Amino acid sequence: MDTTQLFDKFYVFLMSKYRSFCCNKSNKHYRKLLKMHNIPYKKLSKQQKEQIDNIYKGFGKYDYNTHRLVYSTTNRFDPYIMPEKLFRTEVELKLNSPSFKNAWSDKSYFDFFFPDVKFVNTIYRNIAGVLFDKDFNKADKQEAITFLQQLDSFVIKPSIDNGIGKGVRLVKKGEDLDKVLASYGKDYVIQEVFRQHSTLSQFNKSSVNIVRYISLMIDGEVYPVMAALRCGAEGSFNDNCITEDGMGMFVIGIDNDGKLKSEAFHSCGKKINRCPNGTEFNGVTIPSFDKMTKIVKNVHKYLGHFGFVGWDFVVDENGTPAIMEYNIKGPGVLYYQYANGPLLGKYTQTVLDYCKNKKKL
Repeated sequence: MDTTQLFDKFYVFLMSKYRSFCCNKSNKHYRKLLKMHNIPYKKLSKQQKEQIDNIYKGFGKYDYNTHRLVYSTTNRFDPYIMPEKLFRTEVELKLNSPSFKNAWSDKSYFDFFFPDVKFVNTIYRNIAGVLFDKDFNKADKQEAITFLQQLDSFVIKPSIDNGIGKGVRLVKKGEDLDKVLASYGKDYVIQEVFRQHSTLSQFNKSSVNIVRYISLMIDGEVYPVMAALRCGAEGSFNDNCITEDGMGMFVIGIDNDGKLKSEAFHSCGKKINRCPNGTEFNGVTIPSFDKMTKIVKNVHKYLGHFGFVGWDFVVDENGTPAIMEYNIKGPGVLYYQYANGPLLGKYTQTVLDYCKNKKKL
């Protein structure tokens, strides 16, 4: 084993330890939210624990916390629910190469990596402190500010390490753009404001509502696994709106035919049967869901170092899907299991066998 391999192994070890700590902290947070909203934290029977053990035995880093959270919020027990600690500390680290993920996660390069795929339009991109236009030509900052001042609004977000929507901001005409850009420093993207389809905007008009589509790649074959609609809180621009009481964003499951399911869940675990604005979602068909499926199956095959990808789709006013971003670093686990059940669906055992036997995907 050479020095690089030793370093990578040590890096994965440290990341696994850190993620284990974070999962313990996260579990306490979600238990607190359940208590806040008077949702009983259900216990598991001996038989239920045995069912879980029969699936996950051989993995020393799993626990029952995620099963209990999902059981408590949905009132449905499924032993194939993916324990978040196991996923974060082992499964994800084996599916998605830690050595490659940082470079491939830079939002400035998404449309460069996949020029034939429709992404949300980027106006400017700051890479390592240098400002470029959409075609990667070096841009003058003052000229860029003059151009941006003519727009009614635009979106700015960090291009590296901004999980759960951190730093995403809608900038409106008249703001001090020198201050705005200075506050982001370097490594950010500036994008057009996306005009979404009326079917999605009806659930919350203030946010661009996202379809999270999860896919696996096993032995070079891509498998769409699950999808869910993520909507922001009323008045919030960001769909991934996490509030202290957990009543911000809500997630609705999507079936294989692209129809919304009958229940949605806030991040606190509270279940709803209609949107906070009163709009019903059960049975509503996501526009161009079949096209999203085709895009996922076609594009994921180019991400050979990443067996698990969480795609964030938006749909424009004409019904055309576009990728907002893709997630290969710490994609969501808990909320999507509230909405849809087991994270890896029918491929759970296949993925576990890979992790256990260290077979190459």
